[in-house]
Amino acid sequence: MNAAPIYDLVLKDGHVICPASGIDGVMDVAVMDGKIALVGKDILPSTARQVVDVCGKLVLPGMIDTHAHIYRYVTGRFGLEADMVGVESGVTALIPGLSPLRRRERREPLLRFHFRLSGRRP
Repeated sequence: MNAAPIYDLVLKDGHVICPASGIDGVMDVAVMDGKIALVGKDILPSTARQVVDVCGKLVLPGMIDTHAHIYRYVTGRFGLEADMVGVESGVTALIPGLSPLRRRERREPLLRFHFRLSGRRP
């Protein structure tokens, strides 16, 4: 007799990166009630209602877009809906493009943050 699925979703064989947990490798991620329930190797597919093969994909807790064009109707054709470039794309934090920050002292902290994330020098 098969037991009822424990998890709503299992992401199979994705490259999971979570700096907060020190995880960086190919693993499975189980989701229950909209929250991460388990991260580990070889979670049984039979324990989930839905299984998605994410082999060759990155599985991240969230991304930071350090140059988002979210000024709809202000920046012309580059202004987009914040939800579209954010949540719907797996981005959990948006930093608006630097163009509205004309004064150098306002711009510098964001530039340092951007270059630290990208690994490039200003």
